[in-house]
Amino acid sequence: MVVKRRAENVKNSVKAAKKVKPSLLKLKKTIDIESSVVNYSICIPTTVIDNCCNLEQATFTAYQIAKTAVLFNIQEIIVLDLSKDKRHERKTRPKESTSDSLLLATLLQYFVTPPNLLDVTFKKKNKLYLKHAFTFPPLGQLPFMNESAEGNYKEGLSIAKDSSVKDSDKNLTNLVYIGKDETIKLPNQNIPKTVRVTVDMQRKEVVSPRDAYKNSPLGYHVRVSSTLDEVSEGYTKTLWVNSGDYHYDEALSRYYKAETKLPYVTKITKSSTSQSPCNILLIFGKWDHLKRCFRRSDLESSALHHYFSGQLEFPGTVPQGKLAIQDSFPIALTMLQRWTS
Repeated sequence: MVVKRRAENVKNSVKAAKKVKPSLLKLKKTIDIESSVVNYSICIPTTVIDNCCNLEQATFTAYQIAKTAVLFNIQEIIVLDLSKDKRHERKTRPKESTSDSLLLATLLQYFVTPPNLLDVTFKKKNKLYLKHAFTFPPLGQLPFMNESAEGNYKEGLSIAKDSSVKDSDKNLTNLVYIGKDETIKLPNQNIPKTVRVTVDMQRKEVVSPRDAYKNSPLGYHVRVSSTLDEVSEGYTKTLWVNSGDYHYDEALSRYYKAETKLPYVTKITKSSTSQSPCNILLIFGKWDHLKRCFRRSDLESSALHHYFSGQLEFPGTVPQGKLAIQDSFPIALTMLQRWTS
């Protein structure tokens, strides 16, 4: 018994040594942006589907993210591929699946693709991953999702001209595929090939989707990155949202810099000094995973906490870090839009 008690005392003393002083002061910060227009992008790590045991569960998680992204008019979703992290191990899924990054990106792209362009957007081998996605209701907030709706505008994909037709610029075309093997010819326009466009069906010309659909959300773009330097280009502010870390303990010394050197954002103030929109990037996930990803990146910042402009702290009794990423997503965006409205 004495040996056992001594072992327990040693174990407790080791745990105590790993704790930092609870009286450390957390920094608070107000972010000022020189624009009246704010656009949001999000970065989702592939760990968001770690706990999904099958394709159906992964599809549901992706649908949750896609639905929230459309509701909040997110401009871009970046899938952060953590497969290069040797410490990161995911549960095995059936052979019908592929890499987590490709699976997640494919599902997210599917949910914002117009129904008339599904046949040309996804290859036959990718449709295997979409067999459960077909069962989810379309995101009706997107104006082009109702295929049967009558309107002046239709989404299309520019395609190459007939090879027998001579043209001075082979990168341009005046043919647009609009689904069901139907193609229209633009009488007065030449546009780049393999580009998704919005077509005015009455005037037979390509128009701006923002002008065509007015204030409706237009969906998001999806891209995959494996390092933080690939993620960080072109954003005014970058914020960390602690999520998906069910063992997070802010008193542990390994989170010292995250808790004391990375300030918590308490408010965002806007001004109209610039006409250019401000782009805010939210990066979700565990601090440990991001730290290892940071080490693989080619960045000038000397430490991960220098990479971010700040972090979000959820209100009330929401535990820090101990929310699933897909659940923390709407809370974080609600906070930001309330501050910037």
